[in-house]
Amino acid sequence: MFRRLVVILPATLFCAALGCSGDNRSEVSGTVKVNGQPVAEGAINFIPTAGNTGAGAGAVITNGKYHIPRSAGAAAGKNRVELRAFKNTGRKVQDPTGAPGALADERVMIFPPEYNDRSTLVRDVKSGSDTIDFDITVPAR
Repeated sequence: MFRRLVVILPATLFCAALGCSGDNRSEVSGTVKVNGQPVAEGAINFIPTAGNTGAGAGAVITNGKYHIPRSAGAAAGKNRVELRAFKNTGRKVQDPTGAPGALADERVMIFPPEYNDRSTLVRDVKSGSDTIDFDITVPAR
């Protein structure tokens, strides 16, 4: 009995340290740029696809960087990626939540729909930890 415990206990502890619990979440971090410039603020989501299973995961993009810890991580394997970010146009428009005549900065989506609601962007997330960078070219509007 003691011999079996001596063999099983280290293997169990080793597996636990590596995260062998059957959870396929991965820590993911990286940079997000548009036309070579870091995205000031936005959001990124990884959604399992192509037979991959698990929960989706997301993070805030700040100064061009994002980080998703393993505890809330992306499913290892193929994931559809959604990117969202806004920029100010320099114009003032009616504040949709304000009183009539209240103005707010006009903000427009930086990424076209093929990078968010109808995303065609797919990345393979490596098991454990992965760095995935994006530099998306968007034509001027």
